[in-house]
Amino acid sequence: MADIFNNLTPEGVITLIDKQIEKIDTIGTDDVSRLRRDLQDNGDDPSQWFDYGIALNQAALHRNLLLEQKAELLNPDAETVEADLSGSIPLLEESLKAFDHVLEMEPDYYGVQTQKGIVYGNMHRLQEAEQCYLQALKDDEEDFSAAYYLGLTYRDLGQEELAKKYLALAHELNPDDESLANEEL
Repeated sequence: MADIFNNLTPEGVITLIDKQIEKIDTIGTDDVSRLRRDLQDNGDDPSQWFDYGIALNQAALHRNLLLEQKAELLNPDAETVEADLSGSIPLLEESLKAFDHVLEMEPDYYGVQTQKGIVYGNMHRLQEAEQCYLQALKDDEEDFSAAYYLGLTYRDLGQEELAKKYLALAHELNPDDESLANEEL
């Protein structure tokens, strides 16, 4: 099946990318669509809302990747290209609403604050991401993923000492994950 894409012109690939983006914008990815149907049948299950929030975030990231690929195809000689990723904001905002709904149903639902932080990070709202990760660590001081993402957030904010502290904590909490040990500042 990959051979099909090798035979397409750049214009053909752009057309396919545009169709995928249109699908994401209208009905979402397959996971988003399936979870929306599931929520109509069982909207009182916080785990389904949690999965829905994750699926929306993933759909936004997939949409952004498609836009970046399209920008590269449209500007093949450019060293760097930028794509307008603002169209993914509604998906990310819907993701945050899903996570807030989880917290309304079950205030101590594990992982929601970390996931909200990831979404805020994807929106480049780093102070809000920071607050979510700090809350996640307050709720569970051994949440290595919250420590890891908090370290990355501090790195993005230019706060190198805090970044080092939380990346080291993430590695300490999960020493078997070699990627944590190799994270560069």
